[in-house]
Amino acid sequence: MKPSAKPRRAALAALLAAMVLAGCAAPGGRQDAPDETIDPEESVVGDAGQTVEERYLEALDLMRRNQFDDARAAFEALAEDAPDASGPPTNLGILQLRAKRLPEARTALKRAVDINPANAVAWNELGRTERQLDNAEAARDAYQQAIALDETLAEAHLNLGLVLDQPLNDAQGALTHYRRYLELSGGDDLRVLVWIAELEQQADAATEAAEATESEAPSP
Repeated sequence: MKPSAKPRRAALAALLAAMVLAGCAAPGGRQDAPDETIDPEESVVGDAGQTVEERYLEALDLMRRNQFDDARAAFEALAEDAPDASGPPTNLGILQLRAKRLPEARTALKRAVDINPANAVAWNELGRTERQLDNAEAARDAYQQAIALDETLAEAHLNLGLVLDQPLNDAQGALTHYRRYLELSGGDDLRVLVWIAELEQQADAATEAAEATESEAPSP
């Protein structure tokens, strides 16, 4: 009788969920989304006799050691050999974004969310890509999707706060997500504390100006 793949699949998902990638634009590490679409019983085997899982772990190790060109080539090959897995195009997109290859990053990350719409990390990275392409509303939508999938993803709250702050000029929305980011990340990010203070001062000044205008208006 063929042994069940479920224990191995669960173990693989747990392992991939624990993989921490180096941070780029915001504080904190980046976790690779768990990908349960790779069936260990049907893994693709390469020329060296390695399974997709083994190649995936090697690619992540290359990424950690800042061997970005080799990591990018490895993830490109994995994306072709395991087309139902969202992990490889997610990490490929992160690498392309790091290299400022924005159209390529968007293509990879859109592929990742098409494969696995529940991949919150890929949605967050897609938002960062859209923002760098000056597509603020698309970035906002992607960050909101990431948060809807994983409300505890601190970086997505920070990134959503940034795009709501500038260029979308939604100060109240930005404050909400900056504050949630601090709650999730420990509350000691001085940059964000300063941004919150500035927005609160602007809101107080606007309220005072409105009240002054109202008090100076002639009575009916």
